[in-house]
Amino acid sequence: MSSIESMVSEIEEDYHRILKSFESYVDPTEGYYRFKKISENELLKLLRDVMNFQRKLEYFIEFTIRLSKNTEYTKRLREIADKLLNKLSNVKEIDTVGFWHYQSAGSYQDEFNIVGVIPELKQSHKDFLHNNETSSRRSCYCAYFGFKSLSSNLIEMEEELRLIGALTTYPIEKKTRLKHQLVINDFEEVAVSLEEAESNVESEHFKDSVSRCRDAVEILIAFVREQETGEKTERHFATDLAKIVKIGVFDEGTQKLAQGIYSFLSLKGSHKYDAKKVTVYDAETALKETYSLIEMLLKKYLDLKKDKTRKE
Repeated sequence: MSSIESMVSEIEEDYHRILKSFESYVDPTEGYYRFKKISENELLKLLRDVMNFQRKLEYFIEFTIRLSKNTEYTKRLREIADKLLNKLSNVKEIDTVGFWHYQSAGSYQDEFNIVGVIPELKQSHKDFLHNNETSSRRSCYCAYFGFKSLSSNLIEMEEELRLIGALTTYPIEKKTRLKHQLVINDFEEVAVSLEEAESNVESEHFKDSVSRCRDAVEILIAFVREQETGEKTERHFATDLAKIVKIGVFDEGTQKLAQGIYSFLSLKGSHKYDAKKVTVYDAETALKETYSLIEMLLKKYLDLKKDKTRKE
């Protein structure tokens, strides 16, 4: 299961678990309170669960935005998430609900304003401490009503998360795995260059992003040459690559592919190239191709080292 699907699954599981807790106290046949009596500990557990749910949503959203580094998709995710989180924490009215009053002269319905789920639960606890059972139980019901209304917003957010996972320049979970592999195999400087390239896309410094992609490829090739030949290098990509192809680290097909991608990165990331001509699509293409190239080169190199170890 991908990291995006894992997040979506965890969100859904937590939401339905908390909703089920709320529903265990709801009495739809009772119009005056609409919520059964609840102990202070039970009330505080609901509050704690909802607050933890909010924090998890915030973490997942920020995690996705930070890793995707894609302004085109994450802007819409941010807007959807803001609406969802607003329903959890807003202290202003977001909806209304009616409660029935029964008197000898007849019955009538009052409408109560609903604010965010967390403020409603906090108010309920405050009323509980002041022995105001009616207000406490009604605030609990308002919190339940608000939490239940999150369902459509959650669906919208989950589908947006899935879309980002499918459409980002390079799958998020693959980015994470590749950077981890780079770090544990002493290519940490390459991973740092990739991080900086992504950050530059996010801040719309597209030429700088392409330049850092070029650096990542140069650093990897130079490091492989130094490791395999023991020679110090001045980080001249074509020379370094030709040297390690000559000694059999990579084949000529890999060399031609790497040269083609590097030519694109060198052109768009050159200090002589007009930064205004480098678009977000250039930067996204650079990231996608750089990630794919580095993944392939790293795998080939690590496989070569394993073969050498087995033969020794």
